[in-house]
Amino acid sequence: MSGAREFKTGWGIILAATIGIGTSLTTMASYSAGVFLPSLTKTFGWADSQVMITFMILFFGSSLLGPTIGTLADRIGPRKIVLCSVVGLAIGWMLLAFTTSSIISFYTIFAIITLLGAGTLPVTWTKSVVVHFKEKRGIALGICLVGTGIFGALIKQYAFHMLNLFGWRMAYVSLGAFLLVITLPIAFFFFREPAVDNSSHANATSDASTALPGLTMKQALRTPAFWILSASFFLLSLSLAGIAPNLERFWTKSGFSMSDAVSIASWYGIGIVLGRLITGWFLDRIWAPLVVFTMLLPCAVAFLLLAHGVNSFWVASLLVLIVGTSSGVEYDALAYLVSRYFGMRAYSAIYGGVFIGFAVGAGLGPFSFSKLLSMLDGYDAVLIINAAIVVVGAGVLLFLGAYPRAAGNGDVAKSSSGRGMPANVSGDMK
Repeated sequence: MSGAREFKTGWGIILAATIGIGTSLTTMASYSAGVFLPSLTKTFGWADSQVMITFMILFFGSSLLGPTIGTLADRIGPRKIVLCSVVGLAIGWMLLAFTTSSIISFYTIFAIITLLGAGTLPVTWTKSVVVHFKEKRGIALGICLVGTGIFGALIKQYAFHMLNLFGWRMAYVSLGAFLLVITLPIAFFFFREPAVDNSSHANATSDASTALPGLTMKQALRTPAFWILSASFFLLSLSLAGIAPNLERFWTKSGFSMSDAVSIASWYGIGIVLGRLITGWFLDRIWAPLVVFTMLLPCAVAFLLLAHGVNSFWVASLLVLIVGTSSGVEYDALAYLVSRYFGMRAYSAIYGGVFIGFAVGAGLGPFSFSKLLSMLDGYDAVLIINAAIVVVGAGVLLFLGAYPRAAGNGDVAKSSSGRGMPANVSGDMK
């Protein structure tokens, strides 16, 4: 199927996946946290770091549930999972309106949100995308993953205005309502199971996953590529996830009003959109680890500049835009790298396995950022540490080596033992 034909027949999948990922468990939590943080600390007297523990609950829980959700998506398809989980996530957000002064009750509700909303993680939405799109897989992933940036910026502003109009409790209810009114109908009408072409697989069985080329989960666990990806995305999410929910607090402590701080932080979401699209375009043309490394270097530079202090609204917005653009690489690259190095046979299960490293880092990031901030008495040292972690995390990917030999349409036939830089810029073996 040609690239144009893929988009003509798969536009509904991309539409649903874009909105689904943009309103997923991790996206809504990451982008709304900074808006609710001042109200929660003021109402209950909690410390910032106490509130940020919710990210550990959310992402650690996701890391435990990710492989199971991925395996289910491979076996029964992602559609049933996402439809049930969107409803569950909506209920979870609404439950936060009943938060009491007990921090334990707050943590308990977030644990429920994680359990109910785990099916909205990218592992389910991207399953249909990577199976349907072969010629234009990179840009297709880039398009659907811009949802985190578009809806991240929208949700941040939406939550801020709802909080000002009705208070933080009703603002949480409005997040759940958003899912029921927007995400659920679009997912119901446009998100479909990935169609498997069995014509080229003579030995296909009734299990659709075995009709696809690639490695099983057990085989993937025995490859260095699996552990390189896990280590890299742990480090990258540790550094990048820490800054996102703390942006509003960072800018208010830097002398900006809360309104300006929210406006500056919104540029992070715009950057995510640019990062997804730029990364997706390059992934179809250049070796993916090199794309990731190059895209993340400006982020490290931006962290160093932020460490020196910024007083200008527009300079602050530009640096946040750069950080957002670099952060836009993560989900796009993760999905693409898993599909290229392990194939489609157990894509969701393997994605869920690698996602454990990503989720653990993302869970530790916000809490570590807040804790280090109080320990080091300032943002300077924390931002410099973040810059170093970004460089190391991106650099680790350069050890992946060339893509394994293809079985057609970019999917894996057998794993490669090759190491170091690929034979050509596209990353394929000669």
